[in-house]
Amino acid sequence: MNYSIFDVDGTILDSMEVWNTLASQYVQSLGMVPEKNLDEVVSDMSLEQSATYLKKHYGINKSEEQIISEVLNLISDFYKYEVKLMPGFKDFISHYDSVNVIGTSCDEKLVKIALNRLGVLNYFEDIITCSKVNKSKNDPDFYLACAQVLNQRPEDIVVFEDADYCIDVARKIGFKVIKIKDWRDLNEKCINNCGK
Repeated sequence: MNYSIFDVDGTILDSMEVWNTLASQYVQSLGMVPEKNLDEVVSDMSLEQSATYLKKHYGINKSEEQIISEVLNLISDFYKYEVKLMPGFKDFISHYDSVNVIGTSCDEKLVKIALNRLGVLNYFEDIITCSKVNKSKNDPDFYLACAQVLNQRPEDIVVFEDADYCIDVARKIGFKVIKIKDWRDLNEKCINNCGK
């Protein structure tokens, strides 16, 4: 039996374009000018860490919870109605014989809505979020929490991920990692070697 952890944004969902400018969009929605590298600064942070950074750095007089809620409202329609699967993912997951969980910094509700609409939610046993375990994806404990849900050791789990910093963290603590750029490239190689 195979055990796997799947990232969502940029791995399952073709959604990175939205996330790559979200912090700047939020700051602009408040009538402020974002620093030039804001989106890069928060790219490795969880939603909670990003909210804390924005609150402190921009003097936003709102709670972190309110900031997160407003940020998620900016992208909720995209997840509900527009986001698409990464090309080749559905074909891959439908042939991949594995117990799967999701490990993401995204909001669980948005992930469920999108994956259900796209017909792939049933391939996953659980959704582990940074918010749920109170760890960011640059913390090894995030991946260890995912392994605990699978009840497996890191060396027995494959992590599918697109972000280099996450790949580095997972590899350092013993996970097998497959970097995803395009599922179509992986389908033929992995269907015969990784699954059924």
